[in-house]
Amino acid sequence: MDTLLAIHLRAAQIPDSVHKLKFLRSELEESDVLAAPPVRRIPFPTVVAMVIAALAFLFTRATVNPEHAKAGEALSLPAAVSIAPVEGKIEKIWLVEKRPAYWVYSNGLQIRTEYLTESTVRHYVTWSRADLVENAAEAAMPAGIVFHTTESLMLPLEAGEAHSLVRTREAMLEHIRRGRLYNYVIDRFGQVFRVVPDDEVAFHAGHSVWADARTVYEGLNESFLGVALEARTDGSLVQDPAQIRSGRMLTDLLRGEYSIPGENCVTHAQVSVNPRNMQIGYHTDWAANFPFGEFGLPDGYASAPASIELFGFDYNRHFLEAIGGKPWQGLLTAEATVRRAAEARKCSTAEYRELLRRKYQAIRSQRNEPADRDRT
Repeated sequence: MDTLLAIHLRAAQIPDSVHKLKFLRSELEESDVLAAPPVRRIPFPTVVAMVIAALAFLFTRATVNPEHAKAGEALSLPAAVSIAPVEGKIEKIWLVEKRPAYWVYSNGLQIRTEYLTESTVRHYVTWSRADLVENAAEAAMPAGIVFHTTESLMLPLEAGEAHSLVRTREAMLEHIRRGRLYNYVIDRFGQVFRVVPDDEVAFHAGHSVWADARTVYEGLNESFLGVALEARTDGSLVQDPAQIRSGRMLTDLLRGEYSIPGENCVTHAQVSVNPRNMQIGYHTDWAANFPFGEFGLPDGYASAPASIELFGFDYNRHFLEAIGGKPWQGLLTAEATVRRAAEARKCSTAEYRELLRRKYQAIRSQRNEPADRDRT
């Protein structure tokens, strides 16, 4: 313990954070602190825990200067850990290193930028859930995340397919870059690519509706970030541990950066609508099996879709098949809300739905935005 205290005191005299960490690693490796056998007064596991805690404390207080890192040298990602949902405030994650080809963040997330492109500046209108049409407001900050599947070719994830997997990914990313289809893409290996900047519009959601406890959003291209996992909806959904780990880190980064509530982290199938027939689920990616818990999110399928609850949309058997034949709990909740409201107004459910649909058309007419674009 005297050795550990001496190392700690010497480290405290080093002003540069990176040099301090290098000194600690070197001294702990050369000393017998980590190799010491258990002693009667202080058990060995306690010593190890104290060393780790000291390193963690010093690291969290340090502000790493990117100029100390060698050009082209990425920080290593942390090992996969058991992930559980997190409720409440997300801790702020900060940029550690910024290079032309990648950015590295304090939670270990590395984002590649070679496919980064430009789009239109993010700007949109929202409505108060309490009084809808009468109370519109303008906004420019991302309010949520929509998760997608890329619907691209899915080759076997095997060593013999490595070359083809990379070529397929490159073609997919180039297609996404040209169309400005998503803000982020997570490939089969868990690598994250930024395509459209956060403060610009990706054309990922098309006709779409969502609402949280206070605010209603219509047309989520402008208001929500689009994050796509390299996967398909036809049964070949890939939930590789690398994708899950990167998806969790990216979600934590975006939620912390923009104060995004968990209820506004949704799948495309939850928000996609068809204004022509007033049915939900025009797109059905992640209609089932999205790993909300592994991403640190509440179960989105338990949330009542605003398209049904506030605007009277419906769904057909094809959508029901896409979600596995059994309605989400959120669908049942939304339908029950509509029925109760119709009974309170002493009208039929069909009549009440028509009233809600007129509200939707009124909101759409207020939007002063370019025509909606969908993914191709």
